[in-house]
Amino acid sequence: MSIFGAVKIVLLGDYATGKTTLKRNFMGLHLDEKYMSTLGVDLATHKHLDEDMELTFQIWDLGGQPEFRKLRTKQYKGTEGGLLVFDKSRPETFASLLNWLDELNSSLSRKIPILVLGNKDDLLDSENNQRFDLQAKQFVNENREKFEYVDLVEFYSTCALTGSNVYQAFLDLGRIIIRTKSDELKI
Repeated sequence: MSIFGAVKIVLLGDYATGKTTLKRNFMGLHLDEKYMSTLGVDLATHKHLDEDMELTFQIWDLGGQPEFRKLRTKQYKGTEGGLLVFDKSRPETFASLLNWLDELNSSLSRKIPILVLGNKDDLLDSENNQRFDLQAKQFVNENREKFEYVDLVEFYSTCALTGSNVYQAFLDLGRIIIRTKSDELKI
């Protein structure tokens, strides 16, 4: 097994999209029934170990309120990847994805992978989930080459409450980051 160390990832998106619950689910923590919006930045680490990799995730859960924009832009330094989250039950959070990508792109100096997560799929019926999934996949494909420093990689439909696709999204992002680091070392 190779030991890869730590990767810094950011969770970004509008407030109340479920970023903190996604993080807690990934870390195997109990879900908190009381909603408390992240104020500024919440840092956590989680070590993942399996037969393929040993990786410590440094997770920067960034407050999604507009008043934290200035603080967020400073926190992007050193970021190696991100999960951009929208709430499927609140279409306005999907509409703001480009704003988040613009903010992130203008704060970076090297290209990083970003996965888009459509969260709270438990709040929609199957037909509306499929509609949102198609829109999100189209969004990723249409904007893949738009940004200098943001590499839109993939879309995942998630449910932080049940854990659906949560662990997979984090691990896939970790693997993409490791692959990128390995490729950079070969150059």
